[in-house]
Amino acid sequence: MSFLSSNRPARGVLKLKTLSLAIAASLLCGYLGMIEHIEPSAPVEGRAYERRNLRLPFTLEDALARMEDCDTVKQYLGEKFVRGYVAVKRAEHENFKRVISSWEREFLLLSV
Repeated sequence: MSFLSSNRPARGVLKLKTLSLAIAASLLCGYLGMIEHIEPSAPVEGRAYERRNLRLPFTLEDALARMEDCDTVKQYLGEKFVRGYVAVKRAEHENFKRVISSWEREFLLLSV
């Protein structure tokens, strides 16, 4: 049994950190939009998964590569944080790929 599965307070702290990071990222995006005068795109109507022309990354690796290459994110979050965050997420994804089979990823994960 791992430390995290047996320690409820630790898992709660990790969830709080993840939530805090998500809120910080959302606030940073809003702030950058205001200071750089970025106009929001039109809202997506219907199922967003059916639209492939969005400028969002399609895979986690693509998202991490974009984050790693974004000077603005490094400026506000710090290069050390971005490097560490990307390394952790890549390691987590590699572990996930070892546990979930390629068949499950291809046929089940995209249909969830």
